[in-house]
Amino acid sequence: MLRSQHAQAAQALPATPRQCFIAVLLASATALLTAAPSFYEALWPLAWVALVPLFVALREASPKRALLLGWWAETLMYWVGFYWLIGTMVRFGFIAVPLSVCFFVIIGLGNGIRLGFFAWWLRRTERSTYPWWVRLLLPACTYVAFDYLYPRVFPWYLGFLQLPGLPFIQIADIAGVHGVTFVLVVCNTVVAAFVPHPGQPERTVRRLMGLGCAGLLLLQGGYGFWRMQQLTAAMQQAPPLRVALIQPDIGMYEKQSSADREAQLDLQLGLSATTLAQHPELIIWPESMYPFGVHEHMQQLPWPAIPAPDNVHWLIGALTYTGEGPARQVFNSALLLDQDGHILGRYDKQHLLAFGEYIPLQHYLPFLRNISPTIGSLTPGTGGIVTLPSGVGLGPLICYEDIVPDLARQAVRQGAQVLVNLTNDVWFGATRAPYQHRALAAFRAVENRVYLVRVTNTGLTSIIDVRGREQAALPIFQADTLVHTIQPLRLASLYTRFGDWFAQLCSAVALLLPLGSRLRRRIRA
Repeated sequence: MLRSQHAQAAQALPATPRQCFIAVLLASATALLTAAPSFYEALWPLAWVALVPLFVALREASPKRALLLGWWAETLMYWVGFYWLIGTMVRFGFIAVPLSVCFFVIIGLGNGIRLGFFAWWLRRTERSTYPWWVRLLLPACTYVAFDYLYPRVFPWYLGFLQLPGLPFIQIADIAGVHGVTFVLVVCNTVVAAFVPHPGQPERTVRRLMGLGCAGLLLLQGGYGFWRMQQLTAAMQQAPPLRVALIQPDIGMYEKQSSADREAQLDLQLGLSATTLAQHPELIIWPESMYPFGVHEHMQQLPWPAIPAPDNVHWLIGALTYTGEGPARQVFNSALLLDQDGHILGRYDKQHLLAFGEYIPLQHYLPFLRNISPTIGSLTPGTGGIVTLPSGVGLGPLICYEDIVPDLARQAVRQGAQVLVNLTNDVWFGATRAPYQHRALAAFRAVENRVYLVRVTNTGLTSIIDVRGREQAALPIFQADTLVHTIQPLRLASLYTRFGDWFAQLCSAVALLLPLGSRLRRRIRA
């Protein structure tokens, strides 16, 4: 992918239709290779070469054509990988199919431009005069920079595809998921450099780049194996916490029906009662599954007398509200209860889902309320954690808050030893969306070295340990319970302390190194 004099001369000529067709095919191959592991997790090694076809296509592309190729590659990946968005808009938002398809196309194009900007900037800044180590690292820095800086509703990164390869994701406690992505792009860069082509780097440069990549992989894998052994020993020594996860599998329309509220409550209480024989200390219900509104001044919920030990507590999802009439505010909350229903703690969701729980700019553009009658109008909370009487801190993350790294990081910094995701993925149906959601969320456990307990209405209800390994799970669309022992830990991680410092460093390198090189050339001239 790196520019030689031959390639620069070739790119001055207009591309033939055949060359354009081949370039589009190569960009499409990158899209499919990137999307494939999200359908079949066993294909996770494909991420190590997924960008190679695009990098080869960029070798003779002008910056403008590079932008279009990168844009097409990620747009196609989005359309293939997140196909379920159309059904979600139709089922949940009651948006007509043609309009849902239009929205989906636009969203894909909006997300795809990120890789277009990456390809454009890379073609603008790459130079054959750069030292081998710059050629090796600059594409990865640039890729991470656009990953970090470009805003996306659904932040899907290349590094997430590596979840099954546990030793290779452990560096996330240092550099976050961006560190995993960085190594993947370095590997793709080296593989592309060895693809025969007039524009490939010199033999000596290729060898040095290969050795540099091999050293980086050894560091990544070595750290991963060492860290996993260390964490396994720490988990064996940590005090246990027995948790019971309730997956009621209540349908989308049943949940919205006020006539079925008592039956929904009885179902969840019945499932909870069946777990008591396994001696749980904490019983957890999914997002907003307490079927009645809770006023902020309520100190105790109407709670049935369930014969349970005094040390049993509940963490349940509920809608809470304050005020009346026009001043009424509704929050998506998690409530910590004792066995008598006394409210011991409360967390209000901070990061609301656009076009699900609120409509952006609706106060300035009131006509947007007509998009769908089912879109909520919730109020964001201020964060915080809840603490069990035993002293174990719980960091609730409601719905898609578990894909926002900074929310999990702040919860752990505030004392959370366990992250608890309460969510309801019923809107996605029997698609790949619940599995993608789990992959996104699992990195919060690795980044912060805490357990992540995910409790969902219809699945995937699961328990992910501090190494990112899924210890137990329930099948989707099945009413069931999961009782498991976890080990709350207090392990410091560099990521918890400093956040996305690595992505910020890559962004600075991607911007300043090419600009500094251009400035030096002007001074010498």
